[in-house]
Amino acid sequence: MPGFEEIRCLDAPLADKLAAFFDHMEDALPDFARVYFELVNRLTAADAGSQAPEIGSVLPAFLLPDNEGRLISSADLLRSGPLVVSFNRGHWCNFCRLELLALAEIYPEIKRLGGELISIMPECAEPVRRLRETFDIPFPIVTDMDNGYALTCGLMVSLGKAVREVYLGIGRDLADYQGNDAWFVPIPVTYVIGTDGRVHDRFVDPDFSRRMAPVDILDCLKKIS
Repeated sequence: MPGFEEIRCLDAPLADKLAAFFDHMEDALPDFARVYFELVNRLTAADAGSQAPEIGSVLPAFLLPDNEGRLISSADLLRSGPLVVSFNRGHWCNFCRLELLALAEIYPEIKRLGGELISIMPECAEPVRRLRETFDIPFPIVTDMDNGYALTCGLMVSLGKAVREVYLGIGRDLADYQGNDAWFVPIPVTYVIGTDGRVHDRFVDPDFSRRMAPVDILDCLKKIS
């Protein structure tokens, strides 16, 4: 069963890579697979994400710092064209890594269509800097400290005790990345926003192994550009 490095290099759609890593997790990381199912079932039962901005609504404005401390404003970005907003859990999440790599591949086309792309995650500047350098991410990643913006958008969720114990068991403490000991993350969500700030398309799913298809992002941008 291929691991992350082999999967990321596959010549395949993002959905296939995510499915391949999920299979790898079940085979090589059974404890992670177990708590994954428990988490997704809990979030699904709680209707997590149901309060997230819907198509046609205005996405709340943000002003968040990138890994160099520069404040990036959604209002400024939208003055130049449509905006793709990707909420990610963190650099430690391999599903997020695969999505970010797929977004990096289509970033030149997003720019050609007059759009911009930004990732929002609850990590401090240094982990974000390492992520961008390690995977050569060309678009900005901004820090949503303590998940304040995710909460505003109805996307903040608790990972829970079981997930916490599994990660601490391998020496991975989210406090080292997030600067707090809360173990909250956003539901991974993608929005395509028009210059009027309204949502033209979105992908919201509490199952974090599922992400918006890059082709759907581009199709939406072609319609609104």
